[in-house]
Amino acid sequence: MKPWRDLTTTNPHIANIVLASVALDRNASVGKGASLAPRKLRQLSRYLPPASKDGTDLTAIKILDLGSIGNNFSAFSPIEQRAKTIFDLNKFSVFLGGDHSVAIPLQGAFLEYCQEQDKIPAIIHLDAHPDICDTYDGSKYSHACPNFRAMERGYQRENIKMLGIRGFELQEIELFKQYPDLEVVTASVLNVRGLDAIKHFKDKFDERYLIYLSFDIDIIDPSFAPGTGTPEAFGLSPTLVTELLTYFIQNLPVKALDIVEISPRLDVNDVTSWTALKIFYEILATLIIKWQLKENNK
Repeated sequence: MKPWRDLTTTNPHIANIVLASVALDRNASVGKGASLAPRKLRQLSRYLPPASKDGTDLTAIKILDLGSIGNNFSAFSPIEQRAKTIFDLNKFSVFLGGDHSVAIPLQGAFLEYCQEQDKIPAIIHLDAHPDICDTYDGSKYSHACPNFRAMERGYQRENIKMLGIRGFELQEIELFKQYPDLEVVTASVLNVRGLDAIKHFKDKFDERYLIYLSFDIDIIDPSFAPGTGTPEAFGLSPTLVTELLTYFIQNLPVKALDIVEISPRLDVNDVTSWTALKIFYEILATLIIKWQLKENNK
């Protein structure tokens, strides 16, 4: 069986999702192995039926998988250039990491795409960590730095939302004091309030915006998803994370998604990779519903 089974196509004209991977983990600070995730996810997808958890047939989705656009030997500049060509296809774009530093070139390309489309770029960052350090471990390109680099590139602070956070560097705490318009919704709040904690996003992010959704697997509590390099206790359940992601897909102008920080070498029985795939398929089910509603309302 081929990766993505009946969801895959080689025809860009009928594809409604374009997928690529960035097998890079050189900027991870603790546990490595995220460079192995794209291969693992594709391998496991061969065995995953194209259906949602509630039995929705997903074969209306067609994925054009372009393979890898970067690895541990790649500079960020060519990754960004390749990502821009993907965004220019005007499809829903999905990127498999890789550590979270891959978001630096991907979000750079997304910013340029939004400017050409006359849209306001926004980032919703689901993670155990804010990833908004200026420099971490002597590097400005650490996986702890993508949101700071996004601000430098031109993303407005009020358009960067960080969810599920429960692991802070002291420099990040000071930054949040300096810039209160940087919104953080902690794991503690989400575990109590659930979707009610983020429903105000729907009022803000109207059709003037395009959203890059950045999904770090370590937003999920490590008891459910141990295969990640910087696990943090007190996380979210896979069910709540799925509810958050599908709410954003259904209600906001999300155009791009990354899935990062899965480390197969640190995993147990591939449970983290399987969890990521199952969540991805729930996103596909939500996209089908969203696109059908849009078509019916024409």
